[in-house]
Amino acid sequence: MVDHVRRSRVVAPESSATEEVRAIKVQKRMVVEYGLELDGIWLPLAMLRRLDEHGPWNVPFTEAPTDQARVLLAHGLAERHNTGLARAGGLRNFIDALPFAPTDAFSRIGPDADESARGA
Repeated sequence: MVDHVRRSRVVAPESSATEEVRAIKVQKRMVVEYGLELDGIWLPLAMLRRLDEHGPWNVPFTEAPTDQARVLLAHGLAERHNTGLARAGGLRNFIDALPFAPTDAFSRIGPDADESARGA
């Protein structure tokens, strides 16, 4: 779905007199993120899997914001490591216990999807 079309001028490097006008399409896309809420805090499954790669011998895991880090520490899924986190003993079994299946494919939503949803 195209939300905006922006025209831009590109100046060729070999000559400042040559200009090319190109249309740039800005699109909106829906992204599916798998995860779970623990103590009311969203924990993306992809982030938990990346944390699982950070043992105490690796560089600290600094991706988790403060609220996520607090929940991970409170539930024994991570432990403090220098200026960040490292995986804790319970993380691997926690991730393995999560039921996970990829999303079924669905068709592209067209620009008139809002009108057809109202009529249904």
